[in-house]
Amino acid sequence: MSIIATVVVPAAEFPLGSLSELDEDVTLTVEPTVPTSESVVPYFWAPASVADAVVDALEYEPVVATASIVDETDEHVLVKVTWNDRVNGILESIRERDAIVTSAVGTDTEWTFRLRFPSYEDLSGFYTNCVDQGISMELVQLHETVSSGTSREFGLTTAQRELITAAYRAGYFDVPRRTTLVELGQQLGVSDSAVSQRLRRGLAALIGSTIAADQSSEGNEASTTLEYGFDTELETDQ
Repeated sequence: MSIIATVVVPAAEFPLGSLSELDEDVTLTVEPTVPTSESVVPYFWAPASVADAVVDALEYEPVVATASIVDETDEHVLVKVTWNDRVNGILESIRERDAIVTSAVGTDTEWTFRLRFPSYEDLSGFYTNCVDQGISMELVQLHETVSSGTSREFGLTTAQRELITAAYRAGYFDVPRRTTLVELGQQLGVSDSAVSQRLRRGLAALIGSTIAADQSSEGNEASTTLEYGFDTELETDQ
């Protein structure tokens, strides 16, 4: 099961970050492509008003081999970038861990990446590589993908859905509450500590796949920080 992580890095720590300095209102958007071992972030969209300046600026980037405009609309141009073998930093970390860039948006202050990793181990390795290189990074969202063979609904595991349903029916969300975590744990045969963690993670998954997902579809990237740590809690609650 693959892992999708949304991370934010300062613009200055990404090779394309300097392009937004051309105009503080410029927003660059990476064009998703079929990944290959040789190319990470080969295309991005830029406003047509700064197209020539963007290409000129890329020629002075030490990690860029070539840059050219390959398509255009009335308001934007599609720029193709070929990176040379000196590329490093976040791009090299993405490539080393076989991550797929499903989306990326850059402003004059930060770049937000949505990355798909083959496993938690690859995500952890990516994070470690970036930290070792001094790259500042914030994890703002993390969740597993859902395969056709799983019984997940709204991003919930079976255990999380069972607990949330039991808590709702027993009046845990009522004001005042009509049950406690201890009583829910006794009902389900698990400790109150496990109930507490499972409930928090289940509610986070539910919000992330419903309310926050709706906000993302409207262009407002959700910034819900899930309670995972790269070193200790990358295990998914079952």
